[in-house]
Amino acid sequence: MKKVSVIAAAVVGALASGVVMAEDKVQEGWQVNGYGHLLYNVGQSLALNETWEHRRDYRAAGAPFSGNPNQVEFTVTKGNNYDNGAWSKYVLKTEYGNNEGGNGRGFYGSSSGNEGHLETGQLEFKEAYVELGDLSYFAEGMSIWTGKRYLNRQAGIITKEFWKQSSGVGGGVQYNDMGIAVMSADSGEGSCFDPNTGNTSCKNNGLDDKQRSTTMTSVDLYFYGVEALGGRFDFDAKIMTRANVDADNTAKDGYGLAVTYSRDYYGFDGWTTSAITYGKGVAANRGVNFGQWSGNWQKDDQSIFFTSYGVANITDNVQLGTEVTYWNLSNSETDQVWGSKDGLSRLIVGATPSYKINENFRLEATLTYAVEALGDDAGNPGSPAWGREDKNTSFYSATLAPVFTVNADYWGRPQVKPYVSYMSSSDSNYKWSNGASDSSETRVGVEAEIWF
Repeated sequence: MKKVSVIAAAVVGALASGVVMAEDKVQEGWQVNGYGHLLYNVGQSLALNETWEHRRDYRAAGAPFSGNPNQVEFTVTKGNNYDNGAWSKYVLKTEYGNNEGGNGRGFYGSSSGNEGHLETGQLEFKEAYVELGDLSYFAEGMSIWTGKRYLNRQAGIITKEFWKQSSGVGGGVQYNDMGIAVMSADSGEGSCFDPNTGNTSCKNNGLDDKQRSTTMTSVDLYFYGVEALGGRFDFDAKIMTRANVDADNTAKDGYGLAVTYSRDYYGFDGWTTSAITYGKGVAANRGVNFGQWSGNWQKDDQSIFFTSYGVANITDNVQLGTEVTYWNLSNSETDQVWGSKDGLSRLIVGATPSYKINENFRLEATLTYAVEALGDDAGNPGSPAWGREDKNTSFYSATLAPVFTVNADYWGRPQVKPYVSYMSSSDSNYKWSNGASDSSETRVGVEAEIWF
């Protein structure tokens, strides 16, 4: 059985309308694409003091953990094809979202016109770059670009955590499916916590001189599209550095490696993406995940990361999305990471079965099981880190939802999805939100999503 995606249908429609001519290398003129994620957890406070309690961190996945009640993105692209065979592309991506552009939690906004009070991450420019290709002195298939960009970004389909990207300002050269890029990001960007005052408002917490001067840089080398073993292999290597580092233990450089393998759904109808990565020092965040967050690592921190996710087309009416992700962090010198002696690891297994009732209605469930393994508290040997009862903590979540949609395929959008979700933890000290009475919680809400 073959499924035709919404994006594929849009491309076919554009070709049929004559917008993209056969000789064109980029779509001519202006294009507008976008994404919207709108979430309401009924009666659930989204005050900033609960923001970090709601972060997923590979502990759970599903509608209540999706981040932001108001995340809206627009990407505007201007493409031109020229008689001499060259082409150009200008890409501008904007996003509106309460509290760090959709990555955290914000307040439920009203009509006062003052939604940004005590918050950050309102209307932001996420990407802005220019790319030129097939110039007369270039080989066919070569392009150059510069600006602000999410380069080679990939995320899990259930956790929705980005595990690969270079997010920053830079430039690069690409030839078909291989390229080199240099990207930089400042470590203080987006930081909303002042350790001296405890202030969490970005509007009252500007970057200090040290944050401004510790720019991090990643040199990316990538070679994609190697066909073998019934699928496709992509290879990434990143060399990272950080300027003006004073502390002896703080990472000043590092490197990351990744191999990605894409094919059908483990031999069945569908698709999967599997990857294994290694990172050290500045690159300890899954090896190939570079951005303003890359500065918070020690020089001997290292990580091994594995993920495999995809969607199986089981019958005409049944599809199944799955994800398995494992992340291990350690330090070869101090033997502790984030206050946990002997390092830490996270494993999450998730499944999202979807049953199509008709073209406009389907039923969906998201089921996850996760284990977070910690060592001893580095300052209190013999006791588990982070105030946990046990070194290994299990997390469970189950979300059930009827999905109202214009296209009942697994990826069919737009959709409106009421849901009920249950989450629990094996550690009674772990609370899913401030004020929770125990380690279990049930939430109801509604989620809307669209892309175009």
